[in-house]
Amino acid sequence: MQDLVTYNEKHNIDNGEDNRDGENHNLSWNCGEEGPGAGFPVQRLRQRQIRNMMVMLLTSQGVPMIHMGDEYGHTKNGNNNTYCHDNRLNYFLWDELQNEDTGLHRFVSKMIQLRMEFPQLRLGEFPTGACLEWHGVEAYEPDWSDNSRFIAYTIHDKSGEGNLLYIAYNTSHAPQKISLPAIPGHKWFPKIDTGKAQPYDVLEKDELTAAEWEAAFAQLEPMLAYDSYFMLPYSSLVMVSQPEKETVESPAP
Repeated sequence: MQDLVTYNEKHNIDNGEDNRDGENHNLSWNCGEEGPGAGFPVQRLRQRQIRNMMVMLLTSQGVPMIHMGDEYGHTKNGNNNTYCHDNRLNYFLWDELQNEDTGLHRFVSKMIQLRMEFPQLRLGEFPTGACLEWHGVEAYEPDWSDNSRFIAYTIHDKSGEGNLLYIAYNTSHAPQKISLPAIPGHKWFPKIDTGKAQPYDVLEKDELTAAEWEAAFAQLEPMLAYDSYFMLPYSSLVMVSQPEKETVESPAP
């Protein structure tokens, strides 16, 4: 995934074929600058895009397939045909994992925990309208037009008794103020927001000081009280419905 957000073109010169080998049509976007030596805004967007892809993968039905090293940001330096390399390009780099400082490994771990916690992300059959509803910027109003850059859905387990999940993707370059579906007796808790920096990209009460938690929740409460939320450009969101009493007394999931 790291190379998907770092390179537009293949960089296979080390293969000894004058960069002629490998697929020429890379389905990737470097987020504005080719290669790893980009400035902070580009690097920030790349981290957000990797998290977006992880959210989409790990909230999808079926068996998620994560390429070796994606959990710490493994790179092949833009080489898309590394069959001939017996070196770090194709090795799992434990030192890179141990020294990873972007919070990506934590994020992927939390996403896996989320997937295991909510059975509606692991259905044994294709989800239907019985457990899934689509939304747009306005609740219950999905926009299927060609120029739409936002989609969201709510999904619950087969029993219909567990916590509801709201999952949204803003793929636009512009921020979006969204309306959340109102659930009687419940409030929404923003569990995952890729638009936020670590550790706020995954809100965990036991990982923050009391002051940090209160500040984070105080910032969100005015919007959530009116079933609304503000999403940054190129960001993903996972919310969990909670009974109102539980949300007020202890907002941790």
